[in-house]
Order: sequence, then C-alpha cells, then structure tokens
Amino acid sequence: MINAEAADRFMAAPWLESTDREAKQQLLGSLAEERAAKGTILLAQGQPNDHLAFLIEGAAEIERRSDGGRNDLITTLKAPAVFGTTSFFRPNPPQATVRATSDVWLLTLHHPAYETLRRDHPRAAEALAVAVLRAVSERFDLIDKLFADYIQKHPHAPSDAISEWSRFRARLFEEHAI
Repeated sequence: MINAEAADRFMAAPWLESTDREAKQQLLGSLAEERAAKGTILLAQGQPNDHLAFLIEGAAEIERRSDGGRNDLITTLKAPAVFGTTSFFRPNPPQATVRATSDVWLLTLHHPAYETLRRDHPRAAEALAVAVLRAVSERFDLIDKLFADYIQKHPHAPSDAISEWSRFRARLFEEHAI
C-alpha cells in the first residue's frame, strides 16, 4: 500500500497531467513504493529491466559505459522524473545505468502489475503508455533541438558531423520494425 504523501506526489507530478483522477488512482494501485540509499543502482546498463520507475523524491544520474570502458554522464534526474521508459516496453536491456545520487523515494511499476493493469484497467494502462510516449518524444525533440541549435551557433562545425546527424535522423525513419 502506498502512503498518502507518496500518492499525493505521484498525482501532482507532470507525467500524467492530462489523465483523469480515476485512471491515476488505478495506476497508483499498481505501483510499489520503494526507497533506496544514495549510490544504489536503480537500473543497470545491459541487465534486464523489469520495472518503470517514478522518482518522487531525490536525484539520480544516468550514465552510459562505452565499449572502451569509459563512463559518460548523460544527465541528472531530479524528482519528479520517470525512467526505465525505453527498456520497460521492449525486451532489450537498458542502454544506460541509473544511480541514486541521494536517498531516493520511488514508485515502481513491475511487469506483472502492468499486465494486471492492462487487463483490469485498460484506460489507465493506455494513459500510462501515452505519458511514456510523450516523455520519450519530448526527450528526442530536445536532443534534435539542441543539436540543431549547436549547428546554427557553430556554422563552421565539421561538415561530417552535420552529415552524420542528418543520416542519423533519416535512419530513425528508415530502420524501424513498425
């Protein structure tokens, strides 16, 4: 059972802002409340992911380990935030590690609870899927905007970098399994 403060934080967070209260309550009933200490790995690169996480208090870093062994910091998440979005709905393991940089408070949705939600409350499951799609879309749009802004501010950037970005964008539409 999720305590009232955790429920209030979840209900007030932006991830489901256009979702009605009943669907939010149904989704809330599928979540597990968890706490983790600073330094805890919340999602491990290359390991199977069995949950979607809503960070309702604290902060975490997303980092990626390259094939050469170098760790690159991608970003720092501060509550409220959601992570595990790309690997929760696909069988592929996450491409990055999420590590708590403070003590954190999470609400997590595990695969069995999600399947029950889909069966018993399809409208709430759909609202969650739309919210995740919105978050992923916003992140992609931000990446695209930041890179386009960088190119505009650096007109003498190497043309091979600009061409590579153009090829990458094209591949997003050409190489898909949909």
